[in-house]
Amino acid sequence: MKIAIMGFGTVGTGVEEILYKKRKSLLKNNFDIKIERILIKNKNKERNPHDKNLIFTDNFDEILNSPVDTVIDVTSNLEETYERIVKLMKSGKNIVTANKAVVSKYFEDLNDHARENKVYFAYEAAVAGAIPIIHPLMEEVFFNDIYEISGILNGTSNYILSKMEREGPSYDEVLKEAQELGYAEADPSADVGGLDAMRKIRILSSLAYRAKISEDEIFTFGIDKVKKSDFDFAKDLGYSIRLLGKSSLRAGKINISVMPRFLRDDFFANTFDGTNAIKVFGENFKSYELKGPGAGKLETADAIMRDLLRILAKREIKTFYQAENSYPVENNLEKKYYLRCQKVSDDLKNLISSEKIVGEDHHLITKSLRLEELIHAIGDLEGIFIAEIEEEI
Repeated sequence: MKIAIMGFGTVGTGVEEILYKKRKSLLKNNFDIKIERILIKNKNKERNPHDKNLIFTDNFDEILNSPVDTVIDVTSNLEETYERIVKLMKSGKNIVTANKAVVSKYFEDLNDHARENKVYFAYEAAVAGAIPIIHPLMEEVFFNDIYEISGILNGTSNYILSKMEREGPSYDEVLKEAQELGYAEADPSADVGGLDAMRKIRILSSLAYRAKISEDEIFTFGIDKVKKSDFDFAKDLGYSIRLLGKSSLRAGKINISVMPRFLRDDFFANTFDGTNAIKVFGENFKSYELKGPGAGKLETADAIMRDLLRILAKREIKTFYQAENSYPVENNLEKKYYLRCQKVSDDLKNLISSEKIVGEDHHLITKSLRLEELIHAIGDLEGIFIAEIEEEI
């Protein structure tokens, strides 16, 4: 198999490292994979690949017009990468990508292009790093009704929350440490704002329910307003705080959101640092649980390699997703919520079950209500922190 790689950052170098170091083992098992070209932005930048004979190019057309079978995309660009993937599919090239932004925004469109052009579209590395979740779901949906998915899907947020919970530093202190350690980007907004987790739960849920779920239909609330006092309040009630992406399909309606949760579930509460954790609930089983590294150089490259070998061995599942089910997205489940704010509006007062005032902050527990009711009552209150309460108090 001849391949090309678009991008040669952390994950791209990880793929090259695995292919170089494991070449003998791969050849022994009839997996002959050769990197023909690597697309980069800056040809003048010094690079240190394991294979010193690699050919780098800054010309996308060299990849498009090359005889490669499969292109691995490990870029972070959105629109440019989408346009390139479509061109590559139309030229008959299989795509393996780790770009969750592209996969999420253009999920339906990319599946259509893959099917029309009879190429493989593989994206295991786009969700939860090394955890094998996409292909188990692909297999399940043919004979099993999946009705709920929940997960810690962002390692940066989980590192911050679990560190604050166990050691007590402030959000700003932990974020700075996470950036210094490489857990968080210089601009961490996609991670701490919940956008990254939103993209992943959108991909998983669309696939599991075989339905289109638009990104703007997913209520998304991040962790960037969390304080130590929120953990103190949660701990007094026996809860941990984690950012969960969660969806369910019940009575023909999809409930889906990304937000912090007060939870007692040991599976999630005992998930620390950059680890991701996913639960899937289906008709033929109560649930299965998957946990592992959600990011990292070799971890994400490992998921790419699995996709690559499935394509090479012709074991990859052909693209089948067509969003054939039309389920409305309505967050209509009644839950209790925790809020911390400095002002309590009149609308919000009517929804409060209990309240504790510490300094200038009001720590509130609401009555059981629908998420839409809460959003309406909050209005434009600034500096608030919200968490869904997973289990009854």
